[in-house]
Amino acid sequence: MPLVIAALSDVHSPRYVSLLTASINNFVSRGVEVDLVLLAGDLVDKNNYAYLHIVLKVIEKLRNIHGEIPPILAVFGNEEYQGYEDRYRKLYPHVTWIDDEIRSLNINGVDLCIVGSRGVLMKPTVWQQRNIPNIESVYRARVSRIKEMLRVCRGKGFTILVTHYASTLATLEGEDPRIHPFLGYPILEKLNDNEKPSLAIHGHVHNSVKIYAKVNSVSVYNVSLPAAKSVTVINIDPGSR
Repeated sequence: MPLVIAALSDVHSPRYVSLLTASINNFVSRGVEVDLVLLAGDLVDKNNYAYLHIVLKVIEKLRNIHGEIPPILAVFGNEEYQGYEDRYRKLYPHVTWIDDEIRSLNINGVDLCIVGSRGVLMKPTVWQQRNIPNIESVYRARVSRIKEMLRVCRGKGFTILVTHYASTLATLEGEDPRIHPFLGYPILEKLNDNEKPSLAIHGHVHNSVKIYAKVNSVSVYNVSLPAAKSVTVINIDPGSR
């Protein structure tokens, strides 16, 4: 029996709450059962963390096969400002926040190893260059950290890489090529066989016209709500890595 993942990002609450609500209500009306919810950042606008409760209230309409709210795991986006991570953790403790970390889960007997990170940009934004000391070094270290975590996950179950920034160039199609360096970094393209996850999801790319790609043998989804127009449902085969 496959596991069902509901994945989304870029709600920018309250901006796209109505789109989120329509999508979730559609799932509920169809009786869709979800085993895991993955949130890939930018859940609020401009660090307005009080608006996250609206997003979670909608998401918590989802139920698993036991009639319970499924586990919710999230990474931070650029709109969840650096330095406020503990505020989000304190206000929303029922969400498992992953910040350059690994989380292991067993759902319905299936082992999952989830690597979570804000991700990396090919080129820091002007704001980042001005406000985050040594941002280039931060990004270089983060690429190394992501690869290290993926290696750790090898053999520990179905591995999922969750980042806010795009982890590939393949899902940037539709965006102005001049801003591609500010949307992500080709992590997946650069992984060797000992580092490849089973699945990758990301957000941040609002105008993508290619929300799914196969990159270096890895299935990757852009789950940005403005691009996908719906919560993305991913069925995974527990028998695959």
